[in-house]
Amino acid sequence: MTVREIAGTPRVVLLAGSLSAHSSADRLARWCARRCVAAGLPSAVFSGTDLEFPFYRPGRTEPRSRAFLDALAGADGVVLLSPAYHGAPSGLLKNALDYVNELADDPRPYLHGRAIGCVGVAGGDQGAHSTVASLRTIGHALRGWPTPLGVTLARERAAFTDDGSPAHPSAVADLTVMVEQVLTMVRWAAREQADAVL
Repeated sequence: MTVREIAGTPRVVLLAGSLSAHSSADRLARWCARRCVAAGLPSAVFSGTDLEFPFYRPGRTEPRSRAFLDALAGADGVVLLSPAYHGAPSGLLKNALDYVNELADDPRPYLHGRAIGCVGVAGGDQGAHSTVASLRTIGHALRGWPTPLGVTLARERAAFTDDGSPAHPSAVADLTVMVEQVLTMVRWAAREQADAVL
């Protein structure tokens, strides 16, 4: 497995839904993960190749998908990043999210209570917006809390610097706000859980 775990047990899991070489989703996931770690929250990035599971069949997992589910079960925040394929998230990412059905009987079923950041990358604005809307709908269906800001990146806003960072100032600003919202919600949930134990 080539999952990139940063600074210990991940509290935030980032899913990049593209198999393209040098994919925008993967570069953005790494960039966002670094922001999480800098704020003190360990993170893990699942790139497209890490999510290349067989088509989901209820009740069937294999070691790679089980490790993915274990990471999500232990996470407090999730960031979904997808290219827009015909106005919707990639089938790769959707199939991986279908596997979350296997967490239905967990103490925190599905993605219950997790903060969920959503990022859509496309050649045009329409595809980016519809992709983010789909990701937010999926997040709600999985009982998560999509952040107030979903990030759409198209045209010049989807450009990168040589080191793989987003290049456009407004893209950096929006991604920073989204990550901060995920972190704020993760910390709030942690305080709620601590208070419930007392």
